[in-house]
Amino acid sequence: MKKLLSLFCLLSAGFIFSQQIEIRDNKFYINDALIYKHEITKTLAANPEALQLYKKSRTKESVGGFLLGAGIGLVVGDVVKGLVSDSDYPSGFTYVGAGLIGVSIPILSGRTRMKDKSIELYNDSVKGNTNSLGYQFDMKVITNSNGIGLNITF
Repeated sequence: MKKLLSLFCLLSAGFIFSQQIEIRDNKFYINDALIYKHEITKTLAANPEALQLYKKSRTKESVGGFLLGAGIGLVVGDVVKGLVSDSDYPSGFTYVGAGLIGVSIPILSGRTRMKDKSIELYNDSVKGNTNSLGYQFDMKVITNSNGIGLNITF
């Protein structure tokens, strides 16, 4: 019974990691079920290269978004300050904000391509696996110096 339960756990783990990820409307789907962004890292853990690339794209998205928001905030704050007071409008805050916006653009530019590449790497690694349960399988009898065995591939 222990061996049967262990075999079932191994096969179910294989089916969990053998499903391909699909991106539609910036959302991740596995078998038409929505997977949230924080859960996708668990799925990508089967392929370390794809996981590292995905994490790098998320880091670029976070840093670039922070710089863009800070730049817009500085520019808008300086505009409001210039409108309600008698000080000169283009002060240092506007220039620093424009610089932050300019720096954020190249950081944000490659994040989507990196994310798509990581999903493509993962899908290529599980491409031979299908998510059908039992319709496509291969069974072979194997003999070697240790004896005779049965190899079943789903």
